[in-house]
Amino acid sequence: MPSQPAPSSPTVAIARVLRDLGLTQGRGGDFRVTGEYRNGERIGTYVLLLGSHADEVVAENADEIERMVGETGFAFRVSVRYFEGKNRPVASIANYGSRVRDTPPAPAATEEAPAEPEPVVDEVPEQPEPGTLGARFLEGARTRAWGRVRANALGWSKRQAYLIASAGTAALSYDANGVLRDRPRPGWPGTPVDEARLAPLIKAGFIGISEPFGPGYRRVSMTADGRDALFLWNVYRPTPVEKDRKQEREDLKPLIGGETAARLADALAEDERRRRAERAALYAALDELHAWEDREEKRVEVWAKVQGFTHRLGRTPPAGWVPTDEEIAEHFLDPQVVDDLRAEAARPTPKPQLPKSGPARLIKPDPLPLLPDATEQLSLFTEAA
Repeated sequence: MPSQPAPSSPTVAIARVLRDLGLTQGRGGDFRVTGEYRNGERIGTYVLLLGSHADEVVAENADEIERMVGETGFAFRVSVRYFEGKNRPVASIANYGSRVRDTPPAPAATEEAPAEPEPVVDEVPEQPEPGTLGARFLEGARTRAWGRVRANALGWSKRQAYLIASAGTAALSYDANGVLRDRPRPGWPGTPVDEARLAPLIKAGFIGISEPFGPGYRRVSMTADGRDALFLWNVYRPTPVEKDRKQEREDLKPLIGGETAARLADALAEDERRRRAERAALYAALDELHAWEDREEKRVEVWAKVQGFTHRLGRTPPAGWVPTDEEIAEHFLDPQVVDDLRAEAARPTPKPQLPKSGPARLIKPDPLPLLPDATEQLSLFTEAA
């Protein structure tokens, strides 16, 4: 990762140090950096801490904050106060004024609790040698325990298990009028099925709708996750969940360890990387904006001093303004500030714009491919609960 440039203002310096400590900046965050004004003149910069978590982090790292900010060329003072009757610290950060460090109050005396006996740790039994009968038995027990966990996590009702089993036997198909029907035997007219009940099963990756014989002929088919889930359902027979019609339209969890769960995890990880990149870009833009605002504040202060303005509200200097040599000598302007104004006038910097955050993205993994017809698989679906 490339190193960050040196901060160009105290606002950027202290904000960067606090973010490195895990605090978040801005609306809804842990702190904000602003300026202190008296009689229309800015006398310094201070940090507004929002909430007890920020106070505790700053109080715990008070000396470290002063050291880290000092290494950037700017000095800030961290004060920690304790009010009477309260053990929670109240911290403040500013580059002006004095520093206060109260001593934390002594904890209230409590009766010593009796020492708890040390827990007895059972010795770990020796594992059987690989390839032996004991090793095969242990592996089989682990497989059965894992399969039982996956089956219990399905959360199906009897009707949902029946629909998945019917999809595996090609019993669910649409007629010429687009009505979904359950035909347990070929040639039967079948009974209508509420299509809304398929939505949670499709979203969880158990089934899907295909057109195996061309457009206009749609059928509900099974995915690999649906096949594996139905196998676990039939083998371990978990207790079906009692659901009414409304509850059967609620979302289901994908199969634990299945392809849909893996794709969902990859999509969540990618979304997390995207959001981290957007957050880093936002913080970088905030640093640029704070540096620009500090430069603009210095320019307005110098201009108001030269013009003799006491109140600057609604008054801004013209673009590219720099003081003349006579004005510099008359008002004893800081040479470094004058050099910065001349450099800015020679190459004016537009006000940085914060990146716009995009709308919340719906995390939806790609659907699984549907299984082809295979008569040798039909025995898996003959005993759906």
